[in-house]
Amino acid sequence: MKKNEEKKARRVQTAAICCCLCLLAVGAGVTYRAFDQSHLKQTEEEAAQPVTAAKTPTIEVAAMERDKQSRDAGEQPEVEKPRESKPTFAYPLQGEVLLPYSVDHAIYDPTLDQYRTNASISLAAKQGDTVKAAADGTVQEISADAESGMMVVIAHGENWLTTYGQLEETVKVKKGDTVTQGQAIGTVAAPTKYGSALGTHLEFAMEQNGAPQDPAKYLK
Repeated sequence: MKKNEEKKARRVQTAAICCCLCLLAVGAGVTYRAFDQSHLKQTEEEAAQPVTAAKTPTIEVAAMERDKQSRDAGEQPEVEKPRESKPTFAYPLQGEVLLPYSVDHAIYDPTLDQYRTNASISLAAKQGDTVKAAADGTVQEISADAESGMMVVIAHGENWLTTYGQLEETVKVKKGDTVTQGQAIGTVAAPTKYGSALGTHLEFAMEQNGAPQDPAKYLK
């Protein structure tokens, strides 16, 4: 009788232990699942958040930083040069075109009695007529030769040059002078022997970046 009671007590004890182990296993499973779901949700939220790219400094900020570094190094910051404005040109005097511009084909030159190309125009004038600057600029050169006589070269914006030939030796400007459009720079002289058949005239030429240009396209 006593042995039966001991066996029964052991079975009850074993059953109780099994129940406890089952409850622990279920609790552990529920806890793990809850933790796994929470971790998965956190991972998904992190993946959904937009990636913030490193901000690129603006041009102004970069320039300021460069200038600061230059000052720290004892260097002078670069100063942007103002852009030259495109000049507008006016006739240096009013007169008939005696010999037109022609660099693509030869034209007849009555003085030389031959056909040749011509990179300038010859404007009829009277001796002593005033010659004016065709546009604002700076006197770059004053020179003379046997063909064009006394010449004044004026530099303008965007690498333009204007040349005034067949002038009196007593020009009204000097090298380095700043002139304005319409300002008197000299007077018309008697023609050289290379232009005598044209009569008294102004020899006028234009060029940009070293290339001759047709004044008729730009003079107003």
